[in-house]
Amino acid sequence: MALTVRDVIGIVESHAPVLYREGYDNVGLMVGDEAAEVKGILFSLDTTLKVIEEARDKGANLIVSHHPMMFNKPSSITTGTVQGKKVIDLIKHGISVYSAHTNLDSVKNGMNDRLVRMFGFKEIDIMEQCEFDYDSGIGRLVYVRSILNLEGFLKKTAEILGTDNIRYSGRLNKKLKRIAIINGSGQSFFRQAIEMRADCILTGDTSYHEVLELEEMDICVVDPGHFSSERAVFNLIMKGISTEITAKKNVPIFFSETEKDPYSIYTGQK
Repeated sequence: MALTVRDVIGIVESHAPVLYREGYDNVGLMVGDEAAEVKGILFSLDTTLKVIEEARDKGANLIVSHHPMMFNKPSSITTGTVQGKKVIDLIKHGISVYSAHTNLDSVKNGMNDRLVRMFGFKEIDIMEQCEFDYDSGIGRLVYVRSILNLEGFLKKTAEILGTDNIRYSGRLNKKLKRIAIINGSGQSFFRQAIEMRADCILTGDTSYHEVLELEEMDICVVDPGHFSSERAVFNLIMKGISTEITAKKNVPIFFSETEKDPYSIYTGQK
């Protein structure tokens, strides 16, 4: 029996039901046909032009991404825009795109929980609980019961997320007791982190004025970037989901080798 896009959606949504998404978000099938037979699946954080080309080269006709390719409704679909080029290319080559975003972030055992688990933290509070499920929500506050300072946490973050490009603010010798962890872009949760008496915040996409204020409050910030705060976690979750997919039908599974952080670090060295 053929594996369809609808079958894959069912498996993904059994782990991240759409009802867990944030109200502003756009999740689900972005482009494609639910009834189409799946020949191969490519998992990626984003659906870039290079990722689409990679899917074509690898014979994958379904891309499962974390970030929605169509976050905002386009006014037109033409080759004059990057988004238009993507949609036309996908349709032309019969490639479907499905995205699981904030629903995968917030659900129990989703992105937030898995990231916390990768660090080995055991005691956890949810920062913003779902109204209908108090075991799920965006953001996690963890309680540090062992001796851990900011420098040690930076080293651990670099090792777990596989990156050396981490911006941080705070005293390296500061002892950490409560850490707020929000994968992706979590700056909007700074106020809640302060109210929950976090002494350190791990998230991506932080900006100058907000971090400056936190520094003056002696609250540390660890910013590995949006990409690095999510890619390893997303791939880990999707590796588990892929085993369920291949148990149903042994189709080729790929994880993007072309996607990368759009930011590079210039050190001034040749």
